[in-house]
Amino acid sequence: MHDENVREIFRTYITELKPYLAMSLIIFSFSFVLGYIAYVFYPEYATTFLSMLEDTVAKLEGMNSFQIMLFIFARNASVMLASIIIGSIFGLVPLIILLENGIVIGFFTHLQASENGFLFIAAGLIPHGIIEIPMFLTSAAIGFKLGHQSIRYLAGKEVHLKAELVRSLKFYFHWILPLVFLAAVIETFVTPLVIYMVSGV
Repeated sequence: MHDENVREIFRTYITELKPYLAMSLIIFSFSFVLGYIAYVFYPEYATTFLSMLEDTVAKLEGMNSFQIMLFIFARNASVMLASIIIGSIFGLVPLIILLENGIVIGFFTHLQASENGFLFIAAGLIPHGIIEIPMFLTSAAIGFKLGHQSIRYLAGKEVHLKAELVRSLKFYFHWILPLVFLAAVIETFVTPLVIYMVSGV
């Protein structure tokens, strides 16, 4: 009975999120395509932008696999939590996060496609991305939903912002956080093996 109640709560919340999930997917897809195409016309800018990510990669040097996994988990979990909590400010933060990540992945995909091929990209993204990206989009959708509720509240509509935020955080800790942890484990321990099997790198 308890499991059925949990599933029903999940289904109800996901149903409410559907329009916001669609918006998140559209924005992310648009920014990805924009980044992919922009690399063709502005390769110097794209390369410079990607080089800024080397600071993040540098942080991983000297870490063991467990530390890398925790770093990836903490980074992704904090970004998604920020997307939800600060998303209540008119949904601006999840919008920025979606645009930035979509463009960066677009840059990276074009670079890797030209150097290593699409099979390499699939090996590097699909194992963990099949979990991580939907959670990323879901957290953005929750941020958009809270932002929409904030706008309605300012417009004088009857909205229970505090209750909605608590509900959103419960969903985050119950569903999103564990799956983000699983994605980090896969990215650390499984994705490198898949890449090696595909390319020998």
